[in-house]
Amino acid sequence: MEELILKHEKLIYSIINKYRNFYDVEDLKQVAVIGLIKAFNNYKSNLNTKFSTYAYKYILGEVLKFVNDNRSFRLSKEYLQLENRVNKAREILTQKLMRDVSNYELAMFLEVDVKLIDQLDLLTSKIDSLDKVIMEDGKSLTLLDTITSNKDYHNIDNIYLYEELSKLDDSEKRLVKNRYFLDKTQLETASDLGINQVQVSRVEKKILKKLKANMLR
Repeated sequence: MEELILKHEKLIYSIINKYRNFYDVEDLKQVAVIGLIKAFNNYKSNLNTKFSTYAYKYILGEVLKFVNDNRSFRLSKEYLQLENRVNKAREILTQKLMRDVSNYELAMFLEVDVKLIDQLDLLTSKIDSLDKVIMEDGKSLTLLDTITSNKDYHNIDNIYLYEELSKLDDSEKRLVKNRYFLDKTQLETASDLGINQVQVSRVEKKILKKLKANMLR
């Protein structure tokens, strides 16, 4: 079991790192290990899925359950105050701009680091149970089923890539979505983002370099 945990430490930390500023790392790791052990006990070698990919949903499920169960009394006074400021700012900017506003815009308005607002979202957003029943193509499925069958999670490299993509700021995510998910040209992306093609090219190269560096760490 120690060998199993050691072998999958990178996967464990990739999941718990986003919560380490709010919860004890050892508590998070213990919860993640519970998920890993559950995955090990349920995994069958004849499944057409790598164990690390299979284990991801179990580890994530245990961590989300822990965060959801402990969030109400772990949120600090500072974050409660920030949440109040963010809610007021969101209301003001939404009325002024007549649209939903990004975390980056909220951060600029409040003059705070956008990472603080991203972290606040993690703590205050409603976390759905992986057993929640949803409908997809007329079939009754759970969130767990959709994660298991999602082609984007068929290998561990994609899991790490999605973790790194989640760390990008809103404008970077929008650029990546346009270029690699919507298959838009640099010119079309420039028009959508309100910048020129040269800027798109420069920012895109910067993002790819950053992703590559973080993936190889």
